[in-house]
Parts: sequence; structure tokens; C-alpha cells
Amino acid sequence: MTTHKISKADQFYATQWLHVMLDRDNWLSDDFDRVLDARNEFKKICLASKPDKINAFCEAWLSPEQQEELHRSVNAARKRHVIDEELDENHTGAILTHRAKFILDRLALQEECTISEVIENHLVNLVDCEIPYQE
Repeated sequence: MTTHKISKADQFYATQWLHVMLDRDNWLSDDFDRVLDARNEFKKICLASKPDKINAFCEAWLSPEQQEELHRSVNAARKRHVIDEELDENHTGAILTHRAKFILDRLALQEECTISEVIENHLVNLVDCEIPYQE
């Protein structure tokens, strides 16, 4: 499995994703002491704010599968960012909390669709009005 390097441009996405995932007690490891050590190390590298520190952290703490998961998440975030910059008359922007964005990102990744499609697919039946159709 190839190792993907985090670039300066992707550092924000990678840091946000790692922050959320490391908050999950058993995502990194079932050994809670190892999880605490990783969290403490991650706090230090977040302050350093350098991609090489994040890459070293990933190599030291993440399994190849977790590194691949990070890479896929960063790629998806990058693509969504490009799409967000190319908004047209059929699209709008929304401000989300990091947690809400993470949840929508994960669902979009799992369902292999866009965040808009996640919202439409999961919330359409909760709206008590006629929804305009968009081609």
C-alpha cells in the first residue's frame, strides 16, 4: 500500500479529520493508553502547523488502512472545495459546524454521493411542503 503525503494545501482537511477520528476512543487502537499518547502527540503537532509533522505522525500512529482512509477523506474534501468555488445558480453555500460537516462527509463517502444528495436523500420526507424539482 502506498503512503500518501499530506501537502500544505491539504493540511487543514487532514488535521480536521484526524482531530475528529482521534476523539473516538477505539478508532486508533483498543489500547486506551496508546490512544491517549497519540492524542497528546497530535496536540503538539497541531501547534507546529507543518505538513511534515502531520506526515510523521501518520506514519508513526496510523495503520496503512487508516492512512488510506485519511487520504480518501482529504481527496473528497478537496473535490468538494473545488465544487464549492464553482457555485452556479443551482447551488448555494451553507455554514456548518465541524461536527455536522464531518457527519455529512462520512455519509457522502459511505453512500458514494455528494453532501447535497445526502441531505436530499435523508431529509426529503421530513419537509412539510412541496419541494421544487431541480434537474
